[in-house]
Amino acid sequence: MLKNKVKIGIGITIGLIVVVVLVGVIFLPPEEEDQSVLIGEPVFVGDSKDLKTTKVVATLDSPIDKEINVIWCASFLSAWKTLEADLAKEPISLQDSPKVAVELNKAVDPRPYIPKTSLYTAAGWNQEGIIGQIAREVTQKFPNKTPPTFPDITPNSFVAYAYLEANIKFSIPYFQTDRPLVFTDIAGNETEINSFGINPEDEYAYFELRKQPAILFAYSDEEDFTKLLEFAVDLDQNSRRNQIVLAVVEPKLTLMKTLEYVENEIDKDIEQYMGIGPNDVLLVPDIIWHITHRFTELEEQEFTNKKLRGQSIDIAQQDIQFRLTRSGAELKSEAKTYMMPIPTYYVFDRPFLLYMKKRGAKMPYFVMWIGNAELLNKWQQPEQFRQDTSE
Repeated sequence: MLKNKVKIGIGITIGLIVVVVLVGVIFLPPEEEDQSVLIGEPVFVGDSKDLKTTKVVATLDSPIDKEINVIWCASFLSAWKTLEADLAKEPISLQDSPKVAVELNKAVDPRPYIPKTSLYTAAGWNQEGIIGQIAREVTQKFPNKTPPTFPDITPNSFVAYAYLEANIKFSIPYFQTDRPLVFTDIAGNETEINSFGINPEDEYAYFELRKQPAILFAYSDEEDFTKLLEFAVDLDQNSRRNQIVLAVVEPKLTLMKTLEYVENEIDKDIEQYMGIGPNDVLLVPDIIWHITHRFTELEEQEFTNKKLRGQSIDIAQQDIQFRLTRSGAELKSEAKTYMMPIPTYYVFDRPFLLYMKKRGAKMPYFVMWIGNAELLNKWQQPEQFRQDTSE
């Protein structure tokens, strides 16, 4: 006798009963950006199995390998916790007790820490109309979202679904850099990449734009105070709902430990947040990618929960889209001349931690350790600078 199957996941609808969560961390919709400076193309679109030095993990307790990119998003965990609360009415129990299921059960529920306007979750039985409910409610909350479909789902199956979308537009756009930024990983491999930010020659950015990022902490070399050993930057301290933090630090054993270290260092300097100086440099890599990941260790696992017996996980899939760019049109302002102090370079040209959270929340909903350049957009001279050069 064939068992009914349920798919718990985050992703594109493929196959049977897929639970879909699309995670977008997007600073500005592409159609609103100035196409003359838009880099645009993702560095990667596809299945995570085709990535050589990147892994997607289910929980923040996952270990960090300094040389590997590690990606976590709260969407999969949100779907898991919704299934646990709404249908199982207890922690999820699977036949072989895979390690990832145990870790998901132990993990803190991220849903209370995500802005309510950014997250939709639902779980229910097909015969009770859950698919129609999801189609109605998700499009009401996210009008531009295409309603998910669940082809070939059987009447006596259930769906757990989550959709997370977080959008930020920088208050003031940064400059697209007209030359490559060289990213150097732990092994010493160098890669030329695209970047945005503020350079000393961006002299008309001395005022409001330089107040936009907040230096959360910065530690200099004792022998060379111009060399930063560790630092963290909030890219837009004026954003009210969401916050994105980038931190150059030595990674700890896990994503959680690294995140806790950064947050603790930020708390030490909580009254000292400031913008960058009048000729300081801030450079951030362009990052655009779309990854589909299957948690295969959960697939084909039978539920042993009383309320879910007879069901098994068909596909456990996560689909994450991430976009970090300069966000906006060119700035036009008055140029000024100043006597400048020695500049400080807040340049993300080596491994760093990136995370996004509801401002003021204790837990983020997106964390990425960037240990190599596999998911950084490779150098391509922006169109406006190619035109300027040809002239």
